[in-house]
Amino acid sequence: MASRLPEAGVDDRPVFVRRINGLVLLSSLVDTVPRPSPCTLKRHHDVLAAVTVPGPLFPLRYGVGVARDEVESWLALRAGRVRAALRATRGKVEMRVSVLALHYGSGDGERLQAVSDRVAAIAAVATWRRQLSGRGDNATVTMAFLVARTDVAAFLARIAPIASRAGDVAVVPSGPWPAFTFVPPLDHPFPVVDEPLPIPHAV
Repeated sequence: MASRLPEAGVDDRPVFVRRINGLVLLSSLVDTVPRPSPCTLKRHHDVLAAVTVPGPLFPLRYGVGVARDEVESWLALRAGRVRAALRATRGKVEMRVSVLALHYGSGDGERLQAVSDRVAAIAAVATWRRQLSGRGDNATVTMAFLVARTDVAAFLARIAPIASRAGDVAVVPSGPWPAFTFVPPLDHPFPVVDEPLPIPHAV
């Protein structure tokens, strides 16, 4: 696995591979967690992409930071949730579908959700999520589907007819991605810190 990792992770720091209680943790050692930028987010994505296959992978969102001497205890508290998520996502990837108006100011939320209902019905995927963002005429619907890796091509083929017949509504698939939407937040019920702290180990 390590041979497929990028030479550098976030902030040009090496990517460390550690085995802790049957889990493999990838991290980079930094003094403070760098603020998200196109470069840092790409580095984070590149590391995740390198280990998505064969998986299973529990993808941590960018910016999760843990003090170096607290990593083992931090992971131990969350190991049950991590293992359950790994079982649920084994052999699967996240496919996203954005449903949005082609013309600015015409993104009626109810109309977009009606199109997303058709996408969900024809996708024939048991596990999926939907989120409506924006307001009024500038709404967008984002959908996430947990798809077997071997079914990605068939999934895209199933939703293609709706994408081609949605009129002035765009149906835009993307992926495959790590299953961000389908793993639990590891900071719950622990406090969430909005600003990066000076911690010497960024996961």
